[in-house]
Parts: sequence; structure tokens; C-alpha cells
Amino acid sequence: MNPRKKAERELKNHGYRFARSGGNHDIYKDSKGHMIPLKRHDFNDNDLKYIIKELEKNS
Repeated sequence: MNPRKKAERELKNHGYRFARSGGNHDIYKDSKGHMIPLKRHDFNDNDLKYIIKELEKNS
């Protein structure tokens, strides 16, 4: 599974839902109003680590 799909799965597991598409990102929000942008292109393992770090920070 590629890093972007893993990030999408982690976001959904933490209660984040797709909110909207931005210019180069998809925006995910949780019920508390926290937003996390998810890049659409050139997503790599470092971006996945950033997403996981943000999820831990907002939990």
C-alpha cells in the first residue's frame, strides 16, 4: 500500500473525514475542528510521518 493510502486510512481511523479539496491538497477534519491537509501529488514516507505526528498531537 502506498504512503498516501496509509495516511488516508490513519486519518479515518482517528475520526477524520474528508471535508473538501484545496488547490493541491485534500482537507480532512475531525469533530473538534482540527484540519489536516493531505497532499495529492508526490506523497512520500516523510509526508506520512508528518500526518501521524499531527494525529498524535491532536489526539
